[in-house]
Amino acid sequence: MKKGNGYFLLTLGIAAMLLGGCSGRSDPELAQKESPTPEFSSFNSEVEIICPWAPGGSADVNARRLSQIVGEKIGQVVMVTNQTGAGGAVGFSAQKEAEPDGYTLGIVTAELNTLLAQGKADYKLEDFYPIIRMNTIPACVAVPADSPFQTLEELLAYAKEHPEELRTGDVGIGSIWHICAAKLEEAAGVKFSHVSFEGAALAAVALTNGELDLVTLEPSVFQPYVEEGKARILAVMSEERLKAFEQYPTCKELGYPIVAGSFQGIVCPSDVPDERKAELERLFTEAYESEEYQNFCEEYGVEKSFLNSADFQTFLEEDLEHVKENLKEMGLDKK
Repeated sequence: MKKGNGYFLLTLGIAAMLLGGCSGRSDPELAQKESPTPEFSSFNSEVEIICPWAPGGSADVNARRLSQIVGEKIGQVVMVTNQTGAGGAVGFSAQKEAEPDGYTLGIVTAELNTLLAQGKADYKLEDFYPIIRMNTIPACVAVPADSPFQTLEELLAYAKEHPEELRTGDVGIGSIWHICAAKLEEAAGVKFSHVSFEGAALAAVALTNGELDLVTLEPSVFQPYVEEGKARILAVMSEERLKAFEQYPTCKELGYPIVAGSFQGIVCPSDVPDERKAELERLFTEAYESEEYQNFCEEYGVEKSFLNSADFQTFLEEDLEHVKENLKEMGLDKK
């Protein structure tokens, strides 16, 4: 399947879900219940993955793809529920407070730590057991298709002459996408006006509707709009050009040394029994390594960056310290 067709089908599915008054749950009829892999036959009930973000964003889409693969392996329906609000805090809190039986999991993003660093969370890292990290997602700079700015240089030149006139969207003050915009502001010596949404997909819609002038969000959310002629991606905040989006230059290429973005991983409550934790790590590692998931990552444009449980734990701890430093420089750290 060509990448464009894949994005079209993905966008079509998301649109149908939103227009149909999506409750945030996967349709159980779409999950084929098959005989479980013998190794995972101990799963005898429906599994839930809590997503802190609205339908259509990369965390939501990623969780739904994983849920299909995991469901086939355990022979059970794997549901995704969207529990949004407070810049991700509602969903993360629900993940922490879930029954510790290994049947309610969560997909986490960089906001797990940005909320902690700002003192806006009622949880600690110790409340979660990191199962695996799947990927990292660099930010991109995108504008509406009818924007007068054809290049990043043009956008930033205008922003420098018109402080706080250009509106950018994120998923909350101090969120990772807000940090990405702040890094761009610092590197270019400009100031934007910031508007917050309950998910990247909603910010993307606002951009295409003319409510925003630019965004610094994940490129996978915007590629469907690019293909539909509703948006343009000017640059990506990655070390090198992304394999799925080689047509877009990096900010570094254009003279702005910015490498920034989010990550996605699966967690469960920390007091889930050790035997189940180990089983969940094996299960999601197999799902990650499957051809279906690897193809999804290639087509959807997320950077595969697997970490096992122990390494994911170390990453989260180190990332929290890094986030604290970033937010302190922005004046948004916990006082």
